[in-house]
Amino acid sequence: MSSFPSLNKLAFGKLLTTSKGARQIPILKEDGPLTWQPSDFLEIPFEPSNFSDKESSRVNICFAPTEEISNSLNLFESWLVKSLAKQSKELLGQEQTESQIRERFQSSLKTSEKGWTSFRCKMNITGRNAVQCWNLDKTLRSPPDCWRDCKIIPRLHFKSLYVMNKDLGIIIDVEHCMVEELDKQCPFD
Repeated sequence: MSSFPSLNKLAFGKLLTTSKGARQIPILKEDGPLTWQPSDFLEIPFEPSNFSDKESSRVNICFAPTEEISNSLNLFESWLVKSLAKQSKELLGQEQTESQIRERFQSSLKTSEKGWTSFRCKMNITGRNAVQCWNLDKTLRSPPDCWRDCKIIPRLHFKSLYVMNKDLGIIIDVEHCMVEELDKQCPFD
């Protein structure tokens, strides 16, 4: 099992404003970027997409979370809310309690009205930071034609916390994927 990095080695950077005006707070680990690779292959229920821009090189990718991912993310998000509340004056410009932060916080784990839970990340499909895909024998390969026909082990970069007027949430990028293509089964007897 791949354990999530130790929470006591994490910290926030200073609030940044991107060239497009988005505000972000970097999430730092004392020995480099906060990355994590879950231990199990994950299913992808929908093709990665950006609903508002079909030509975008940056897309959302959703996974069916395992118990490991759910537990690790719940612990991490709890740490994030508590730590942000302690530093809210410095990072957000005003003191906020844990409950005020929790009200604004948008979890990466989403449960639909029908009770289905997904784990959402971002992924670049073209350009300088495009996701790199790997075969089971650890050789570089092209991205799959159909992501739903695969299971992957993602290497995740917990990049930063986005800060919008009413919302806060984590930006998690998929940087690498180990891809296992699934065999299609004939549904007919």
